[in-house]
Amino acid sequence: MDRIIRCALIGFGGMGRIYAKMIHTGLIPGLALTGVCCRNEAGQALLRRDFAGVHIYTDTDDMASRSSEFDAVLIATPHTSHVAIGMQMASLGKHILMDKPAGISAGEVEALVRYCEDHGLSFAMMFNNRCLSAFRGAKAFLDSGALGTLHRAVWVCNNWYRTPAYHRSAPWRSSWIGECGGLMTNQNPHYLDIWNWFFGLPQKLYAAMEFGRYNDFTVDDAVDIQFFYENGFHGTMVSATGEAPGVNRLEIWGSKGKLTVEEGRILSFDENEVSTEEFALTNQEIFAPLPHRVRQLPLEADDVPYQQVLAAFARHLLDGSPLIADGWDGLRQVQLANAAYVSGWEERRVMLPVDNGRYLDGLSRCQRAEAGE
Repeated sequence: MDRIIRCALIGFGGMGRIYAKMIHTGLIPGLALTGVCCRNEAGQALLRRDFAGVHIYTDTDDMASRSSEFDAVLIATPHTSHVAIGMQMASLGKHILMDKPAGISAGEVEALVRYCEDHGLSFAMMFNNRCLSAFRGAKAFLDSGALGTLHRAVWVCNNWYRTPAYHRSAPWRSSWIGECGGLMTNQNPHYLDIWNWFFGLPQKLYAAMEFGRYNDFTVDDAVDIQFFYENGFHGTMVSATGEAPGVNRLEIWGSKGKLTVEEGRILSFDENEVSTEEFALTNQEIFAPLPHRVRQLPLEADDVPYQQVLAAFARHLLDGSPLIADGWDGLRQVQLANAAYVSGWEERRVMLPVDNGRYLDGLSRCQRAEAGE
């Protein structure tokens, strides 16, 4: 019989139930749902009714006492608990697939990543946007060098419009105490990961961050980030949760033209007839335009991104195939978010990575102010 990875799901909320159904119905080759950790009785009743044969754990200590029943865990709990649960499961020798973000501070995430690496455990991240065909195509295009020398990127991703009904939907949501942030903690991690995947970590960044601009709370809901790289490449990300209609458009300029990703579905290349370097050397007209033409690049059909990440995790554990994203990628995303917060709080440009204590001090001040201390 082919080997199967026995997976236990921790967290049976909105996304947890989606993951549970995908695995339990056999959509993920090589992965079986053998257990679910769910603390509330309604969720446990649903598991008994719809997920026959799946073990039910009342908490992670219950899981630890029955750890022989699973090989790996999928962590889909609130992100403030990710590292603590991850470390508990890693101490049991379990491989980890974690929902975003990996944690709150880069320091705690790095400790978990290094523990897993030191103990031969796999640590994967649910960065499913990497599986969207337009982002995959853009990554391959950039890696091929077809855009030439990269000069600038501008990403306007303010397609996160949320009303007060969303922010009030849970007592922990959109708060420093309950969620440890807003836009940069909840909505933007996927796009910060894509930025790192495409361009790597910057040397410095500056974040013009606004807190409660569109909402009656004190966390961030709008940001303009400037990324500065040692090689001269410069980037901008504009994001918000209070603007509609929003867009999701990433434009990348290189010496050979401009690459555009729109809504994660459309990829186009506005190609220069010759590179900007060559045209600068050969042109003799003072106002001469550089001829260019735009074309849409073909893309493969999108499969279900979540299923792709889960399937890659199973293949990795079974035969060593590459993960979609690993724990180091999760760490780099948190490093970007931490740096943006420190820059926003201090209203100045910061070097990466920022000191972990500097970030935690700022977070603590925000939490105390929110509590009225």
